[in-house]
Amino acid sequence: MKSKGIVILITILLLMSIAIFVLFLIPKEKTQQTSFGVWWWNNRLDNSYLDFASDNDINEIYYYTSSFDDKTNNFIKLANSKNIKVFLLTGEYQWIENFTDLENTINKYIEYQNNYPNKFAGIHFDIEPHQFPDFEENKLTRLTQFVEMTAKVKKLYPNIWIEYDIPVWMHDKVTYQNITKKTYEFIIDNSNKVTLMSYRDSCEEIYKSAKDEIEYAVENNKILNLSVETSQNDESFITFYEEGKTYMYNELNKLKKIIPSNFGIAIHHIYTWYNLKQ
Repeated sequence: MKSKGIVILITILLLMSIAIFVLFLIPKEKTQQTSFGVWWWNNRLDNSYLDFASDNDINEIYYYTSSFDDKTNNFIKLANSKNIKVFLLTGEYQWIENFTDLENTINKYIEYQNNYPNKFAGIHFDIEPHQFPDFEENKLTRLTQFVEMTAKVKKLYPNIWIEYDIPVWMHDKVTYQNITKKTYEFIIDNSNKVTLMSYRDSCEEIYKSAKDEIEYAVENNKILNLSVETSQNDESFITFYEEGKTYMYNELNKLKKIIPSNFGIAIHHIYTWYNLKQ
């Protein structure tokens, strides 16, 4: 009887070992990585800024450059080695009524993508219609032109990942092709992702400023980035400049818990964030 018990025990241990081995063999389902991005306006910064971004779990950089060359290729290579995707950051408000200049930039992007091994992940447009000198007098016209531009980009370049920055106040209704919607709804429709400039200095106010856009994106299976400001500004409530890094990190951690799980967060911008007080 004693030997029989030993055999049973050995059998149980063997089965447990096989089960554990099989468990490790089965590939785990990968969870979708949410984006944590940063604007990179100065392409002359040294590598300490890239190390800082990596150390703080950044996985997307919106990289401004007008030079599609080896320098850009090398930056993307180094960023990719740190598991960071790089998007071309570009845009001029004049492109809203001068589509040719926008096309020229996209053509340079396409040429770069075709000729260099380390490629952009897409285009991150910062095109702000409110920069027009006559914006206040012709607000609806300028917003309608902006919508038309985004629709044209979507139609002409369906194979390029396209993102836009927009402020939180684009709630004016405009009409395009006999459809009337709020401006932000059109922009969300016409892009792969929108980064909302939800510049506030607390989790509650960030979420409150973006609530309508969040609801629309969720209803239409779109994704958003909510973003924060770190530069000094006369209106202190829109930036974390006064509060510093630790306070901002606490607020962003709270924000992550209340936004949809596939939404991201972005910080404006790498230089001021890097130099923000602790």
